[in-house]
Amino acid sequence: MPERVRGSLDWGTYANSFAFRLVQVRRIRGLSQEALAHKAGMHRNQVSNLERARSNREPFISDPQLSTVYRLAVALDVPPAYLLPDADGRLPEQSPELTDGSRVEKELYERLAPGTDSALG
Repeated sequence: MPERVRGSLDWGTYANSFAFRLVQVRRIRGLSQEALAHKAGMHRNQVSNLERARSNREPFISDPQLSTVYRLAVALDVPPAYLLPDADGRLPEQSPELTDGSRVEKELYERLAPGTDSALG
């Protein structure tokens, strides 16, 4: 089994989708990695690794704990689902988000635009 696949899930594709979402929301919020890390009670290297979908341990793909996702969501003032790829339905084996990253980026910008009610979920 390839290292990126865990069970019937190609985790690497989901890690990359999570990374993409994290970068987009952080940028929309106007935060540096350092500022986000401070707000979330994390180290900047951890934020950097998550944004690159990398880990220092085998299989070298980031796999954040649920508490980390929630701490990031609180620090970014978004619902946790904004960070989670494909959280609105049943999951395919691979995350389809990165094939249409522009759709995800547009959706996040619309949801997080200043003055919109949808910014809070």
